[in-house]
Amino acid sequence: MNWIGIQSLETVVMGGNLVLSMLRQKPSPGVLNSNRELIGPWEAAVNWLAFKWAPQAKSLGLRFFAHVLSPGIYGQRSFKALFPNLREVLDVKSFDKDERAEEWLRMKVSIQKTST
Repeated sequence: MNWIGIQSLETVVMGGNLVLSMLRQKPSPGVLNSNRELIGPWEAAVNWLAFKWAPQAKSLGLRFFAHVLSPGIYGQRSFKALFPNLREVLDVKSFDKDERAEEWLRMKVSIQKTST
């Protein structure tokens, strides 16, 4: 997922539901959520993401959530508000660069495949 510009509860719900639809069609144990191009806060969506989206995503097989932080403080603050509840449902780690997030995600998915 690559979030661009200003996001509201409505746009996060629309995007999150699209991801759930994709996970229904093709399950995946990991997702990379990039906020590198995001502007401003999205705290209005924190509760929906934590208590609606994440449990649904987990039920569809999602286990790992690699989050690339926004360069802006408001987006970082929004993720900080989400993180404690999200980590109760998924294995979550934040990053400054997409490449590092991809490496972590590949490692986690690879370990999961070899342990099952």
